[in-house]
This record gives sequence, C-alpha cells and structure tokens, in this order.
Amino acid sequence: MKYQLEVKELLIVENKMILTIMGTIEDSKINSHFVSKPKLTLHFNNGQEDRRIPFVLSNVVHVDGKCYFSGRYTYRLDLLFWKTREDYLPFEMYLNLGFEDYYKERIDVDLTPAETLFDRKCFQYHVKGNHILFMPNKRAIKHNPVAKFFVNLFMNLIKIVSYLIAIAMIPMFFIESLLKSTGIKKMPAKFNDESFFMRLFAYTFWRFSNVSTVKVSLWTVKRFIFKNCYTFFKLFKVKKNKITFISLRRDDLSGNFAFVYEKIKDNPDLDIHFILNDHTITEMSFGEILDFTKSCATSKVVVLDEFTPQIHYIDLRKQTKLIQLWHACGAFKTFGFTRLSKPKGSPQPTRNHRSYDYVTVSSTYCKKCHSEGFGIATDNIVATGIPRTDVFFDDKYKQQAREKFYSEHPNFVGKKIVLFAPTFRGMVKETAFYPTEMFDVAEVCKRVPEDYVIIIKHHPFVNDVQPIPEEYADRVIDLSEDNELNDLLFVTDVIITDYSSLVFEASLLDIPMIFYAFDLEKYINQRDFYFDFKLYVPGKIVYSLDQLIDAINNRDFCTERIAPFADMFFDYRDGKSTERVAKLITDSLDDIPYQAEKKA
Repeated sequence: MKYQLEVKELLIVENKMILTIMGTIEDSKINSHFVSKPKLTLHFNNGQEDRRIPFVLSNVVHVDGKCYFSGRYTYRLDLLFWKTREDYLPFEMYLNLGFEDYYKERIDVDLTPAETLFDRKCFQYHVKGNHILFMPNKRAIKHNPVAKFFVNLFMNLIKIVSYLIAIAMIPMFFIESLLKSTGIKKMPAKFNDESFFMRLFAYTFWRFSNVSTVKVSLWTVKRFIFKNCYTFFKLFKVKKNKITFISLRRDDLSGNFAFVYEKIKDNPDLDIHFILNDHTITEMSFGEILDFTKSCATSKVVVLDEFTPQIHYIDLRKQTKLIQLWHACGAFKTFGFTRLSKPKGSPQPTRNHRSYDYVTVSSTYCKKCHSEGFGIATDNIVATGIPRTDVFFDDKYKQQAREKFYSEHPNFVGKKIVLFAPTFRGMVKETAFYPTEMFDVAEVCKRVPEDYVIIIKHHPFVNDVQPIPEEYADRVIDLSEDNELNDLLFVTDVIITDYSSLVFEASLLDIPMIFYAFDLEKYINQRDFYFDFKLYVPGKIVYSLDQLIDAINNRDFCTERIAPFADMFFDYRDGKSTERVAKLITDSLDDIPYQAEKKA
C-alpha cells in the first residue's frame, strides 16, 4: 500500500484552526465497490497530555487501484486539552493514518500547507517536517481581564432587563393565549395537551421565553440548584476513604459494580456509597440532588459505568479521582468525539467525558480508540480488563448458569442453540428499532435441521416484538426482557448478530458467529467502526437471509478468525480483571499512580 497526503489549506484565526487535507491511497484491491475508508487522526501532544481528534473526511472515492479522499474541518485549538487547559503549553500536531489492516502513528508526510493564513493573535505555528509546533499566547486567548469583566457585566445587565420586561408582559401573554384558545386564531400545533389550562400555561411560558434572554425551565432551575448544592458541599472535607459508585444504567447492584463491590466490601476501612438510578437532573428530587452533590463533593473516588451528564455540570475537586468503568468490552462502534460531525456525535467544545482520571478497557489496542472517543490523554486509559468478564473463567458459575437455563427451558436440552442477538438501529434510545422483517423466524426454522432451536435477544432499547409463528413456538423463545445476556452464552452453539459488542464476550468462549450485515454500508456511513469490519470481525459475514441459512446448514462460520480477534481485544484472560480494577480504585484513594501489570 502506498499513500500521499497534502495539506492544502491551514488557516488560524484567533483560536480556530481550519484545516484542509487531500490524499490518495494506492492498493491493487481497491475497486468501485470497496467499502473500507481511510481514517485520518490529528494527534496533539503538549508533553503532559496527548489528544486524538478524527479528521472529518467529506469525500471518499474508490476507483481501480486508488482511493481518493479529502476533507475540511474547523477545530478549536484552545479546547484540545483538559487537565492542562489552563497552562497553555506549546504543543505539536502529527497525523495518524489507518486503512484496512494498516495503522501508523505520526506518519512521515510533509505538513507544509499549500495555502496558509493566520492572524498571529492567539497562536503562532512552525512546520517542522512531519509535525507542526503551536505556540499559544496565553494573554490573547484569555482576553484582557478588565475588558472581559465589563463585557460580562453588561451582558448580564441586558439579561436582567429583558427578564424583568418579560415578567411585566406575562398578563398580556396570558390574554393572548386565551384569545388563541377561541379557535379563531389557532395555537401552534405543538401546544396539543388535552388539558385546556395546560395549553394556556404552556403557550404563556413559551411567549415569556421568547422575550426573556434568561431561559427558565424546570431543567435550568434544577441545574442551578444542582451546581450550587455542589458548591456548598465543597465546604466539607473530602473523606479519604469514601468511594461513591454512580450508575444511570441500572437501579440495582449488577454489572461491573457488583464484581468490584464483592471484592472490596469486606474492607472495614472503606466508606462505600451507591447512587443507582436513571434519573436526569430534571427528574431528580431535591433529596436526590443533595445526595448526589454531597457524595461527589466529599468522595475521594467516584466510579461510573456509563456516560453520566450530571458529573460534567460540575468541576470535581482536585483531590477527587473520577474512574470510568466503561461497560463495553473492546472498541467496536464509534462513540463520543470519534463521531465528530456525525449525527449525535459529541462536538469538540463539550465537557462530556473529559474529566476522567482513568478509564478501564480490555486491551492496550483499545487505548487509542477510547482516548479519541472520550477526548482524554492516552495515559488516562488503562488496560485492566473488564470485571464482568471474569465469569467466563469461572467453571462453577458457567455450570450453574447452564443448569438454571435448562431447568427453565427443558425442551432445549440436547438441542443446538442459536442465539439471535442484533443491536438496534436509530441513533438514540427514543428512536431505537430493529427491522424484524429482516429475520424471518418461520423461514429459518423451516430450512435448518429440526434439532436447531433459537433464542431471540434484542437490544434493551428495542421495543418491537419479534414475531414467532405458533407452529414454531416450541423451537423459538424471545428472552429480550429476561436473562443476563452473558449467561445465555454458556448454552449457545452459534451466534447470529450484526454490530453488537456481544462479539467480544463470545470470542472469549470461542463461540461460532455469523454476522448478518444486510445494511453494512449504511451503518458505516451513519455510525462506523474503530476497525475494518470486513477484515476483523470474528466470523462469517452474510448479507441476506438465504446466505445466513446456508452458513448455518454448512456450518460455515470462519471460526479461524476468533482467536486473533480475542488476542487483539483482551490483554488478560485470567479471571482477575476485578482484582486489577479494585486495586486501581483503592490505590487512587492513596493517590498511587496506576502501574500497568506485565502480561504473563
């Protein structure tokens, strides 16, 4: 493979950098139906932190033997780093390039731009071969403190005046809503509540918000209370032995938290606290706000297992360590900052994820992916393994899980069990779905041997029920709302999935897999992966129901791909991930830096 890259344009105006890059990759395998796309990453380093940000490619064209690509995107240079954001250190920028199975950091290309323009106000830069050195001007970036004070003062005065005017006009807004309720002048369609009075108040509130520059809502009021409660509790001392576990994924002690708690619960020196619910700030009661903010303000270590927006509304104290036990193994579908410019992707200025002191992952390979996705330094990502995977190395637990399943489903004893476990389509929980018509249960049952039975396990976000024909009710069960997914793996002979991260756990058990990827190109365009899907997935890829059935009947699973996949995404397969994570947490109480354990 050969590649060429050229920086066509580099514009720096105040704290923004506009970058245009064009490139070509030559490879004999490339043709007009080629799916793989280049992945170009900007790699910044200031000596204390590094940061990876994807370069957004807007045009990718495949022709015989060549892939042409280009992109233009705007980046905030003052928002690159998080922990050292107030230090304004000089930093360098390199390029990382990935394509199919090729990946190289700090590639050797000349970054001299063909066209350049910069105002020299906030940043100076110098091109040095394959990297660019940026020199921040701290005074210019922060602005003159006196001028900044008066600008903020007058802006706040304007907000107060507009707010008072809006309050004075509330009676007029209410009269207007009454007049519109006559039907002669209709209210906007969005005010469709069945209650007459609720429509009146909603319309009045909407008109008030249009006049006032101070946006008042239940969310803004509760966020104000939330932030100020945290400020108050910062008057209390941090308890050096206090650990708070916070999860918005579950209301019970399960998943990674359960494994870690089991490991540390008998230590009498620890003060352990849990906040387990899925309430947003708007849904939180005043008591829940007090509990959350006090726990965060007084804990030495706060542990998460999912994106937790409440954490990012506050600035945690320097004494507090924030540890993210990310729930998923490996690095499969892109998330966070990697999805820059894509639907529901995190924009660069957001604070989300960037406060983590440590993020636990399953392998060293994942570090660069999670560093990019979370917008934090690579050193903040630690390959400890995932606690909940320890059961895969516990023979007693596996046997108990099998016995429990077969006692509940005795007609599945002695059968070959196929687990159908696809992920959802759509961007968020509220719009999640799976096109159930793409997996015709009757057709599958009719054309595979009778000793095959099927377990259906849709993603929790999917509400549609998979149709199960009456004649096959003894061969098919839908457990989408029941059972721990990992426990089902211990009775599974074949997995049918698509883009689910279930593949990581399945690779630990060496379970044959079929990837039913009927919408692969669309999924890549909308969501994409951290690695080349066609090249790396640990099983047979099929694109139609006929191909799927043929793969089952011919036992064509490409199982030789499983072992290399597991090697890539798991540094440790010893059942001691919980032990390593527990040590990370307890060491953080004593401010002991993480030391990577040598693999056996």
